[in-house]
Amino acid sequence: MRTIITLAGQDVGLVSEKDMARAIEAAAEVFAQHGADPMACEIANQKQYSDAEITQEEALLCVIWEEANYAAWHKATIGWMSRDIDLYLMVRN
Repeated sequence: MRTIITLAGQDVGLVSEKDMARAIEAAAEVFAQHGADPMACEIANQKQYSDAEITQEEALLCVIWEEANYAAWHKATIGWMSRDIDLYLMVRN
């Protein structure tokens, strides 16, 4: 099954195709650097925000998720005047 990385959020329509591609590439690079499965990272992140107890491994996946999310957000919004932007990483199969 192929994993699809994309951006979502209220402001996703403001992201150009070129910046979207850069954002997805930046996130994919973070996952690859850590040898982490993007879907496993997203699941751990969702579990964390549901106030469920997470394991040490899941906590590490959450850190990787946040790093990838920031990398994508930063690439997508480079040069934007505002930083109050609703834009976040989303992974699906």
